[in-house]
Order: sequence, then C-alpha cells, then structure tokens
Amino acid sequence: MATMRDIKGRIRSVTTTKKTTKAMNLVSSAKMARARGRLHAANPYFTLTRKAISDILNSGPAGLASLTDNPIFEDETKVAKKSLIVIISNDRGLCGGYNANISKMAAALALELSNEGKEVSFFTIGNKGREYFKRAGAVIIDGYTGISEGPSLEDSKEITQKLINLYLSGEFDEVYIAYTQFVSAISYNPKTLRLLPLNPSDFVESEGDDKAQGHTIKFEPSPKEVLSYIIPKYLGTAVYETLITSAASGQGATMTAMDSATENAEKIIGNLTLVLNRVRQAAITQEIAEIVGGANALK
Repeated sequence: MATMRDIKGRIRSVTTTKKTTKAMNLVSSAKMARARGRLHAANPYFTLTRKAISDILNSGPAGLASLTDNPIFEDETKVAKKSLIVIISNDRGLCGGYNANISKMAAALALELSNEGKEVSFFTIGNKGREYFKRAGAVIIDGYTGISEGPSLEDSKEITQKLINLYLSGEFDEVYIAYTQFVSAISYNPKTLRLLPLNPSDFVESEGDDKAQGHTIKFEPSPKEVLSYIIPKYLGTAVYETLITSAASGQGATMTAMDSATENAEKIIGNLTLVLNRVRQAAITQEIAEIVGGANALK
C-alpha cells in the first residue's frame, strides 16, 4: 500500500500538470480569438475578389473571351494525371483528434485520386501532417513548419505563388487543399478544396440571377488583363483563409483537449486526496491502538 509520502508526491505532480494544462487552455483560447478575428477580417476581401471575377465572366462576350488561353481555368479537354494535395495540420500534438482527422481525410482523397489513375504527391504545412505521410511512404515535394499556429499574409502569398508555379509549369495538373473549417470553439470540420484549376461555372451566374450590374461594368485596359491580375489575389486569399481557419480550429482543439485534461487532473487529485485521508485515518487508528495496548501492558 502506498505511503502518505508517496500519495502526497503524486498529488503535487498532478497539481503541477493541472496548472500546465490550465495555462495551455488559456493560451490556446487567446490564440483562437486572434485567429477568428483575422478570419473575419479576411472574409470581405475574399468575397470582393470572387465577385470581381464573377463580374468579368458575366460582363458579356468580352468577359467570357477573357478565359481564352488562361491556364488557371479548367480545360475540359485536358485529362489530369498528376495531383498535388496540400495538407494543413498542427506542428504539435495535444489537440485531440485534430491532426488525425485531417490526415485521414487527405489520405482518403489521395486514395480516391489514385483509383482514378492519378499520381498523387503532398505539400505539407505543419509537422504532424508531414510525419503522418512520411510514415505512410507518400511523396512529399515541399512543406512548411512553424506557421500553423499564426500564419501571416506573407506566408500565404509565398505558398500560393509556389502552388501556382507548380501548376503552370505542368508539374501538376490539379491542386487540392485539405484543411479544417472552423465552426465554433468546440466544432471544426475537415474539408477539401480544389484550388487549381478554377472552374468557370463556379463564377458564371445562371440565367435566373441578376446580371444587370455585371453588364454595366467596363474593365480597363481589358477584361482579360484585369482577370489575370485578380486571379492571383483571389487564390492568395483562398489559401490565407484555409490557413487561418485551420489555425483557429487547431487552437480550438487544443483548448478543448486541455480543458478536458484539467478536469481529469481535478478528478485524480480528488481521488488521491480521498485515499490520503483514508491512509492518514488508518495510521492514526493504528497509533491509538498501539498506545492503548501499551497502557494495558503496564497495568
């Protein structure tokens, strides 16, 4: 049976762990709030760049003609043979099933693409995703670490330009992003997005939509040149949003995991305290019995 000294040592150890998990919970909560603010600030710019592309493509024959020879948009006659999956994960663990969930989704996407006869490679952002696919023997062409908790706009620009270059050079025929969409502090969903090539039908309005505003806009020097300028901005913002929403989700997952760890530590401390009290009571009872026995022996 454990002595009182042993039990007190365990209580001190668990109390220290509780303080650590509580501090990590508070830090993750603050980081998540900052990431949510940055995500909220980026949404209007993403919406406006997307609307600008839609306005060009819906501005009449000249707008649709701007798609000619634009490699960023999907060519239905071209068959994709090589696919690149960008996976966004955390650099560290202690975040529940966050890293495992996004890695499994990316692996499922890779399997689906492989079954279609495509060669699949990975571009990892975050150390945990890199470790997962490295163990699986996947082809990893590039990656970033140290930016998953607080990605900057400059980070997204650099990553976006690399992805565009890989696509335009013909090294890959399509680019997907596997990321985690932030819903709330306790809810986040792994998602996939095809970043490249863009599908024109995602921007062209249907006949029932109001296209009057698009037809009245005149683009200078030409719709084609404006489109070529806006597309990298749009792609950069799309990548930035996936990075930020993944960062918020990762911090939310860490916050939840640390909150659960803190509650478990409190339960363990309570159980150990109960055991300590029982051991102390047993020791006192034994001492009393020894004293009574000694007194009786003296009579």
